[in-house]
Amino acid sequence: MIGKDLIRYFILIYWTLFWLLNIVDKIIGGAHLLFVGKDRFAQIQRFFDSLGLGGPIIANVALIITAGLETFAFVFFCGALYHFVMKNIDATRSWFFMGIALTLITFTYFTVGDQVFGDHFELLEHGLFWFIALLSWIIFIRADKIQLFDKLFIGKNQITASTTFAVVITAITTFSIFWHNHTSFVERTQAVNAVRITDNKYKIQFPFLAGSKAFENSISKFKADHPAESIVNIFTAPTQLRLGESDGLIIYVQTEKK
Repeated sequence: MIGKDLIRYFILIYWTLFWLLNIVDKIIGGAHLLFVGKDRFAQIQRFFDSLGLGGPIIANVALIITAGLETFAFVFFCGALYHFVMKNIDATRSWFFMGIALTLITFTYFTVGDQVFGDHFELLEHGLFWFIALLSWIIFIRADKIQLFDKLFIGKNQITASTTFAVVITAITTFSIFWHNHTSFVERTQAVNAVRITDNKYKIQFPFLAGSKAFENSISKFKADHPAESIVNIFTAPTQLRLGESDGLIIYVQTEKK
């Protein structure tokens, strides 16, 4: 496989999978079997609520625009990949150009929103992807003129070795995903034991995948384990003391004797 064609294949496959997984992430929200998606509706509604625009219709419109841009970008990259496989270079360039154009529009749309809502972490991420998309277009159309690729060639031995390595890594990764699902998926609903801090105060530290059922089951378990005490207050740490979004929820339960 000549390096120039291989590089183009990598670019097309990357962007096709990139937008496919983004679409799946919009469809699947929350923790599910072998996939943990993010609730984009709740995220966008929270953003608009910070501006005093908390109506669900606004978040729905923003999500529809986002989903439309991502879906069309995915379709055009799929078309570009198909035509490239069929050796139709002119059609490939046209489809790929539309995919890159939609990608740049999408990330521009995202960065404007990030700036308005003050999400600087997302702004950095989307800004980097904007430049990566532009660089992908430049490399794709100018690969024939880049001397770095002139003598790039992958022989049969290299293909065999890399394929074997990829299969082994894929098998190990797949096994680890299924094993993690087998051992940790129950944490979504499993009750968590409370740890006593003082005579009338307890801490319950939830794992990352824990949801509302885990919270409800933990409170029910706490009541069953402490029949002589009644709960008077449940609180958590202020935002400033949390390390990041990936931290599991920690709640504190204050009780009194019945």
